[in-house]
Amino acid sequence: MTHLPYEDRREANEFTDIVAADEARPGIGKQLLNGIGGLLVLLITGIVIVLLVLWKSP
Repeated sequence: MTHLPYEDRREANEFTDIVAADEARPGIGKQLLNGIGGLLVLLITGIVIVLLVLWKSP
């Protein structure tokens, strides 16, 4: 069978992180700030959509 050689050489089950030489590694503060900023954007977008729906409803 053609798939048998591929089953014999199993690779590791874990993924390895490939980091480029110029890749930035943000600190925990920057990650928290980005997360809170994203949540605020989603919250404001949701409120705007709800207000638009309520405004257009009869």
